[in-house]
Amino acid sequence: MDQVQNNVFTQVYLGIVLPDTQKLTRPFDRKTAVVSLTKTLTDSVAFVERYGKKGWALTCEALLKLLINPPVPPAADDIIPDQDVDDSAFGVGFTQLNTCKKPPLDPYPEIADVKSWVGAYLKEADARHGQRISGFIQERLSPEARSTLVTYMQS
Repeated sequence: MDQVQNNVFTQVYLGIVLPDTQKLTRPFDRKTAVVSLTKTLTDSVAFVERYGKKGWALTCEALLKLLINPPVPPAADDIIPDQDVDDSAFGVGFTQLNTCKKPPLDPYPEIADVKSWVGAYLKEADARHGQRISGFIQERLSPEARSTLVTYMQS
């Protein structure tokens, strides 16, 4: 993204990605966001080197909010009203078949308990990277976030 415009990733990530992850309401979407944020925190060397303390801490806080807080209900602007079937006439336009929807697919069926997976993955990554994650937790997070994340890693 930064090849298109210098530092555009930072603007998009901080202005759109992190705030909008809190608006995810479907369980599988939230699960995907949790897995993605966890892997970004643990496995992305470029992310850690380029966006340093602030980016790592903000991403970790967004991850913790996803794990702790329930989904934020959509704002009035985000809601697309369903059209009543009786009000709509059949024509050449698109008519959605509500009874033929595909069931939601779990992109990570092997992860049953997301909170315990996050703790185990962080612990494993910490060992794999020579206690680097523990160092980031100690130096980059607030005391509340630090204690919450350490609790996940110990369980």
